[in-house]
Amino acid sequence: MPLNESLEAVFRSELDGLYRMALRLLGSREEAEDAVQDAYIRVAGASSRQEMPKHPRGWIFRVLRNLCIDRLRTRTSRLRVVTAEKDIETLAQHHADPRTPESDLLNTDALDRVARALDAMPRELSEVLSLVVIENLSYREAAAVTGVPLGTVRSRLSRARDMLRSLVESPDLPRLSGISKVRS
Repeated sequence: MPLNESLEAVFRSELDGLYRMALRLLGSREEAEDAVQDAYIRVAGASSRQEMPKHPRGWIFRVLRNLCIDRLRTRTSRLRVVTAEKDIETLAQHHADPRTPESDLLNTDALDRVARALDAMPRELSEVLSLVVIENLSYREAAAVTGVPLGTVRSRLSRARDMLRSLVESPDLPRLSGISKVRS
């Protein structure tokens, strides 16, 4: 089922962000890739049965989020492998200061601390922070994706920023251990 051209253009322009979101939620590169492919199929099927949604970007992220949540619910194990390397690489590409080796080292360390802090945060906080700050979704789009009221997005974002700041500044920030409990 092919997507209509404008919806496919939106999907393709958000592909990196969709992958990052799926990776953050699922913790596995392979599962994230599968989830994005499943989202494409789901969006294509839905777009053939209905007209273009009013906010296609938010709608696509919501479809993917729902698929990821379904995958998490069906897992038999409550443990997941945390793979934040792709997040770090992607953020580094967008935010690295290539002027000096020292600044590269500082940026890599800072990105590592941010990735570890995001991993340590409750899922509902890191999810809203990722959608608004990393993926540049509006508060309204993030509310549509997460299925919570606009005020809840604002309060979660505020709490997430405060928690991120304190975690990044904490000398006791844990290293990415490879395995962590799935946050519910």
